[in-house]
Order: sequence, then C-alpha cells, then structure tokens
Amino acid sequence: METKPLGEQKIVIQFGTHTLKGYLETPAWTTLEELLRSATSRTLETIRVRNVDSGIVEEVYTRDAKAIFYVNSFEGDAKHDTLHFYASAPIIHGVWMRFQFKDGEVLEGIVHNSIRYLLDPGFFVLPTDPESNNQLVYVLKEALVDHRVLGMRPLKV
Repeated sequence: METKPLGEQKIVIQFGTHTLKGYLETPAWTTLEELLRSATSRTLETIRVRNVDSGIVEEVYTRDAKAIFYVNSFEGDAKHDTLHFYASAPIIHGVWMRFQFKDGEVLEGIVHNSIRYLLDPGFFVLPTDPESNNQLVYVLKEALVDHRVLGMRPLKV
C-alpha cells in the first residue's frame, strides 16, 4: 500500500440529516499507519474542523455522527461502484470487517485489533477498496445495525 503524507486532511462528516465538509485541524501525521497507532490510545469525542464553505474552525462532537470519512476529494465519484471483499487488498495488520449502517450503506475495511475497538464509541476503518474516495473512516457504533468479521489479515514478512 502506498503511504503518503497526510498534510491538510480533507474530511466529510455525515450526520444523517446533514453533511459537514472540511479540513481536520490536528497535528499532522506522516502516514495513515501513524494516525491509526495514535488513534488507538484515545477516544474521538470531538474534532476540530475548518469548514470548507465558511473557513470557520468548529469543535464538532462526534457522538451524533454516522461516520467521519477521510477523503481524497470533497466531490467523490457518485458513479464509483464500491468493491467489496477485494481479493488483492493491501496487506495491513488487523481484522477485515464488514459494517452495515442504519441507512443501508455497507462498508468493508481493516480495523486495528485492539481493546479500543471494543471500548470506545467509535473506531477507525481502513477501506479495502483501492478505488474508493475514502482513505480512512471513523465509524460511530451507534450508526451501525450490523458488523461482521470477514477474516484476519496478518502482516506478511
């Protein structure tokens, strides 16, 4: 998997009734792996977001969100047919899972195998679809109706 500096990270927060697009206002991580390692040690109750429309930095509570999508672009690709259970997905240490949201959307990805996944109100998922607009997703458990383990993805040496 290619890792690239995150810099000014674009995020889209879906709340069910509305969507907030903006830039994450946090210390810059060099790679997604670094972000995942640091994220497993704390909960994500609030985040600071610079609203893409107004430019105003807001403290956003995550408890009412469906998910936080770390995206390549704000536009996305509505015509993209999401690829599920991708056989050649990048090998990343973690648990490969499928999640179904209350609104019917299905997401597959790798979850870091840690106690934080069980205890916290949400968790990070690294999508396995290489053509997805999402680089990383923070999923709120309250927004889910189902989740299943698809398999383990051990780190190959």
